[in-house]
Amino acid sequence: MAKQSKQENDTGSVKSKYFSIETYFKTPANVNKRLKPSTSDLQVERAIKQQEEKKERCPLCQLWILTESISMEVHVNQCLDMEQEREKENIPPLLMSFSEKSSCFSSDDNNIRKKGSFRVAAAVENCQEKTEEIQDTVASSIDSSNGSRSIESSLLDDDDESKKYVAKCDTESTKTISVQPSSWRSMFSSTSLTTSVTTRILGAKDINASLPAATALLPQKKKQKPCPFYKRVRDTRFTVDAFNYGKIPDCDGYFLTHYHADHYGGLRASWSHGPIYCSQVTANLVKQELRVDSRYVHPLPMNQLYPIAESNVQVALIDANHCPGSVLFLFVVDKKRHLHTGDFRAAPRMCLHPLIKQPENPPISCLYLDTTYLSPQYAFPAQEECIQAVCNVVKKELAPKIKTPSLLESWISIKRPVLKEEQPNDPMTTKDAFKLMMNQNKATASRVLIVVGTYTIGKERVFISIARMLKCKIYAPYKKKRILLCQEDDELKSMLTNNPSEAQVHVVPLRDIRADIMSNYLKEHQAHFTSLIGFKPTGWTFKSTSSQTSDMKLAPLSEIIIPPADRTVQIEPYYNRNDIKLYGVPYSEHSSFRELASFIASMNIYHIIPTVNLSQVQAMSAYFDKWQEEKMAKRVTVVRYPNQEYW
Repeated sequence: MAKQSKQENDTGSVKSKYFSIETYFKTPANVNKRLKPSTSDLQVERAIKQQEEKKERCPLCQLWILTESISMEVHVNQCLDMEQEREKENIPPLLMSFSEKSSCFSSDDNNIRKKGSFRVAAAVENCQEKTEEIQDTVASSIDSSNGSRSIESSLLDDDDESKKYVAKCDTESTKTISVQPSSWRSMFSSTSLTTSVTTRILGAKDINASLPAATALLPQKKKQKPCPFYKRVRDTRFTVDAFNYGKIPDCDGYFLTHYHADHYGGLRASWSHGPIYCSQVTANLVKQELRVDSRYVHPLPMNQLYPIAESNVQVALIDANHCPGSVLFLFVVDKKRHLHTGDFRAAPRMCLHPLIKQPENPPISCLYLDTTYLSPQYAFPAQEECIQAVCNVVKKELAPKIKTPSLLESWISIKRPVLKEEQPNDPMTTKDAFKLMMNQNKATASRVLIVVGTYTIGKERVFISIARMLKCKIYAPYKKKRILLCQEDDELKSMLTNNPSEAQVHVVPLRDIRADIMSNYLKEHQAHFTSLIGFKPTGWTFKSTSSQTSDMKLAPLSEIIIPPADRTVQIEPYYNRNDIKLYGVPYSEHSSFRELASFIASMNIYHIIPTVNLSQVQAMSAYFDKWQEEKMAKRVTVVRYPNQEYW
């Protein structure tokens, strides 16, 4: 026991040289020494991945989704749309917001308590707050059968069994913070509650008869959760994407990176907690869709340092290459510079920006990084490459399909003499026949309907590029059109039409790119279109092979940032039947693993704070430390790029 305790103390005393998130995260001492696992370790790891890679947990509803049957991104989009509708009607969310993408950490022992990917990071300071959180959880689950079983088991078991039950909840299903048995007894000490539960155990018919009395014993109003540290900007009194925490103490301003429900969650028409700073496009959406009082919405200019009133902070907004209106926030406080990426798709132009490029500018003191795809298995291609692949498919599908005549038909057409008496009465000369054939082919091509799946806002570049290539109109439903017009894009505005029959490109929700829905959609428009091509742009379903993942996992930074030799993207339909073809496109609006590595390699950064997937912080810190050490061996420069838009 003494030897084990000493080993734990040694591990706990080691601090990462580069990776820093206050005192919550600590890198194991031997994390950088185990970069070359044995063959048996790799075999076990591959076997586990093969079992798990077919399923992923939804960040919002926490359900395990079989990604072979439905795209994770499609499922998440469904959850976000449902949550957005509830927020517009001021209905409390059913589950924790998707924006609270982390796990919960205890400030007493600095140990990481995993709650699953993308779950809330509640910085609970003491046992009282932990107990109240458990009480809230129990209160919300009393109406369910699972909640009933939890109450029954906690009442019937002795202290030892209670400890085992709470530990099980902590590590397996609920992932909540453990509470001492005495806390459970105080929660269920009422005679009426005990009688109620005992009656249910004995088989009473009306199992919900005494639930109101039980609920009355517990707090009726949840205590406001504290704002996680990673949403606070160092050296300032500002927060980023932290609207789910109500009025935050010592917060003078709330910054919003972009208009996605997992970031603006908690922002409603009744907002009155302080000024909201964002881009002009995001401001338009917040005021139009959420009906937030315009007095609280403060759009800031792009690409210039702007002083925030009554503070010593200057902020610059830089395009985040995510969705329309999404921005990076560069906070300049005295001589310190903090960069918050929000959700972004890293590109060389960001590192070349006049306010960021080094050595012309000081190093980044703290980088708040979107780590959605900080895993070697996600090495999907650049957006431009995916868009080109989509355009190539469209060209192929719309190309005139001229039937090649047989040898006999060609010989007859050549040898057959044209009689003089036929010429005056025959309107079909060779030139006229060719024109008619081309017109028929053109008419046939125009009857192919192109449908692109999108988010509430996002994926616009795919359907705009198609419409620009075809020089055609775009049809979007009224609600979607209102959102598109918030972008203040004159070219896009000129492409939009209210008449679906005159638009060859249609925009639908991403979740609607399914065979059954598209079949009905084509039937609705069969008077004007005879076939349909559907595109589902999503990065969630793209994964590298297990061998590629293993190689990338062990590779040094200098090899990770090397672009692939063949950058051609070929997409094939995953559904092709009844004049309908559906294509999956590995198009993502988040940075790939290689792009994140290139972004970090292109700048001198002192501290990195991930904002996504905090349950995997140890693996991420290993990458960060390893990359930072390699950067120390040479001068930091922007990673070579074929185009300023991608690496």
